[in-house]
Amino acid sequence: MKIRKLLQGLVAVSALCVGATSLHAQGISVFAMGSVSSLYNGKSYLEHSVPYESNYKTGGGITLGAEWRLNRILGVEGAYSRVRNNLTLTNVGASPAVESGYGIHDQRFSADLVAHAPTSFLGLKPYLAGGPEYDHFSQAGTSSNIFSGFTNAPLGAANKLGLNYGGGLDWGFLPHIALRVDVRDHVTTTPTYGFPSSSNTGPYFPVSGAAHDLEYSAGIVVRVGK
Repeated sequence: MKIRKLLQGLVAVSALCVGATSLHAQGISVFAMGSVSSLYNGKSYLEHSVPYESNYKTGGGITLGAEWRLNRILGVEGAYSRVRNNLTLTNVGASPAVESGYGIHDQRFSADLVAHAPTSFLGLKPYLAGGPEYDHFSQAGTSSNIFSGFTNAPLGAANKLGLNYGGGLDWGFLPHIALRVDVRDHVTTTPTYGFPSSSNTGPYFPVSGAAHDLEYSAGIVVRVGK
């Protein structure tokens, strides 16, 4: 699996980078951000010869986290995110097409290696980040109880291991406070919410491949310690 190989590579690189540092803490930064979440996972499939399309609506969320600075350039970051994207299922064989949907929450835990630029310009300092993550997808609130052509089919939880990569920019407008903008691509395999890939009598969800959640975030960073 490509994602598993990438995760193994990221863990190995992180271990090497941490081992190469002196491990003298350079301070801790805590951050809080709001985000716009665009989950790209459009699929087309047949269910009992009926054509369907599935996709997700753009949503939003929050991220809370902290970074431990290993030195002037490298840091290790841990974060928790909660985002919402609505899953839509469209019967494109009907005339007109019939759309149903579910609210979906993704609770995410990530552990990333962060590389900061060695110097800043006018208080602006870019960074790159990436690492493994764990995603817990679950149905949120009340929504349509129709999954494709079948009624009374609630969604089960979907737990996924994935990875994220991206970067951003910190603007240190005060000695210990900065504004942050961040762009990340969060990659997992496609959630199927407990449904099988095929069935002769009941609902199924024959989708696969990678899901990409491109998130644009902005928030505030507070640095404590050195």
